[in-house]
Amino acid sequence: NIEGLHLIGTEAALALSEKLLSGYGTDQAITELLGTRTVYVAPLLSPDGAEAFFGSPKYERPTNGRPVDEDLDMQVDEDGPDDLNKDGLITQVRVKDPEGKWLPDPQEPRLMKLAEPQKGEKGLYKVYTEGLDNDGDGQYNEDPAGGVEVNRNFPHDYEYNVRAAGLYPVSEAETLALVEFLVSHRNIALVLNFSTENTILNLQQTGQAKAAADRVKVPRMIATFIGLEPDQEYTLKEIVDAANASGMGGGMEITEDMVAMFLGLGAAVQIDREDMPVIEAVQKEYKDALKEAKLDYPEKRAKAVGKGSFTAYCYFQYGVPVFSMDLWAVPEPKKEPAKDALTAERLKTMTSEEFLALGEDKINALLKEQGAPPNFSAEMLIKMVKSGQVDPKKMAEMMEKMPKRPPADGEEHPDAYILKWVDASLKKQGFVDWTPFPHPTLGEVEIGGFAPYLRTVPPLGDAEKTVAFHTDFCIRLMGKLPGLEIRKTEVKPLGSELYQVTAYFSNPGWFPTSTAQGRRARTAWPITVRLKLGSEQALFSGRQIESIPYLDGSGGTKKIEWTVKGKKGTTLVINAATPRLGAASVTVVLD
Repeated sequence: NIEGLHLIGTEAALALSEKLLSGYGTDQAITELLGTRTVYVAPLLSPDGAEAFFGSPKYERPTNGRPVDEDLDMQVDEDGPDDLNKDGLITQVRVKDPEGKWLPDPQEPRLMKLAEPQKGEKGLYKVYTEGLDNDGDGQYNEDPAGGVEVNRNFPHDYEYNVRAAGLYPVSEAETLALVEFLVSHRNIALVLNFSTENTILNLQQTGQAKAAADRVKVPRMIATFIGLEPDQEYTLKEIVDAANASGMGGGMEITEDMVAMFLGLGAAVQIDREDMPVIEAVQKEYKDALKEAKLDYPEKRAKAVGKGSFTAYCYFQYGVPVFSMDLWAVPEPKKEPAKDALTAERLKTMTSEEFLALGEDKINALLKEQGAPPNFSAEMLIKMVKSGQVDPKKMAEMMEKMPKRPPADGEEHPDAYILKWVDASLKKQGFVDWTPFPHPTLGEVEIGGFAPYLRTVPPLGDAEKTVAFHTDFCIRLMGKLPGLEIRKTEVKPLGSELYQVTAYFSNPGWFPTSTAQGRRARTAWPITVRLKLGSEQALFSGRQIESIPYLDGSGGTKKIEWTVKGKKGTTLVINAATPRLGAASVTVVLD
């Protein structure tokens, strides 16, 4: 568990350790796993953040304990939250103010929403974290205790000049200790992370996409729409600028990442294409297992990889498969679609002909449900499918990754489902009703809002169920780790004391022996093969030391051949080894 506020992650890491220890000798899968693998467990890598949950008053603190001068007044940690109403919780303060940008949601007044001037709305309130202006600078709670989020301090796509991310990459003791541990343990082949990210369900990665080539062509339909020439080549930046200038996003900013995904381009900080089938297979297995276990998880709310995160570092720089699970999220009320309703999941299974047969009305309804930009119309999609530029599966994947647009008039507040769950399941204990309070500097205010840790700490029954499920799933993933074996050897006489020796090297595990991203980052270890000859033998052709870059999963095999001069009946030894797979050896008789 990398995040202090994610207490359920610590519980899951400890439960995983207990399950492995208790299962050794009694559970065949666990016994075989621990007989050949080493499992390292770090239950809590941000203890300062976790401490805030057990302190009083209780408030969500994602940072470690490093003092940081957030407000640049030459003081540190001097203006944190205060429990004004003495209820033991740090919630929010709202105060009416002519410059306010917030107003109560018209459908659910307990929730606050940003005013939208373009709709004629005017803000009524300013909203603060509950507390005082302890340093008298006119700001409230801007310099609380601590200051660096450990899960934003890793070196991949690090956010410079963001105080919460630290002074520089790996500036924190927690981050440095973990990176040093990983670098010094070359045998680590898989990382399983419990955090607020769920990178199995949400495959979106951090950073900006880069085209595999410097310039690319834009499909004719899109090029015409955004004012580009379909026969010319453009950089991603030029395409993005044209798309945004055309209004194609309907108020949503089009990014290089989105364009690269749509065009199917390679990306510097996207999952490597060669790795994607493996990751998608794990995703499918995870979804199927969630469904079978009847765990109610709001998949669309799964958090993607963050900038400077541990997950990003492990995949892009350390070069191993990494899967992050948040374990639990506030459940959403189920909305059963109509029997013939068009959904993104259904779209993935359709042929182009079936999609075209739907008609504009159903396609437009799907676009609205997915929050697509207004200019992204059914008519446009139909033309693109007819021309072969996209197919329904690719279209569905694009829609799933689209940022949700703000609620339109009459739509529910995005946090309304949380409040409904609080009212129904927690007997309103997760929300503090807005209550008047005489603030010493702001005057008459109201204190209220969601209770700390509501979104990350599940009820006990839910916690036990999800921890049991995820520890079992993690053990299954560990059982899929790659391996190394010399599957077969052959010796073929070629003439007087001359033999062709062939060895087949195989991976009996499900995962490949390395990720494509690891090979691109030069952090994946190849398999080194050494031929050890006897004193009366000589190598006629081939090399005594060979290298195999990687082996595919599920029995992927590669062969190496040598021609050896030696007497009949003498032996030689073939060794194969790599830090993340161990070693294999076989003795071969020349015969």
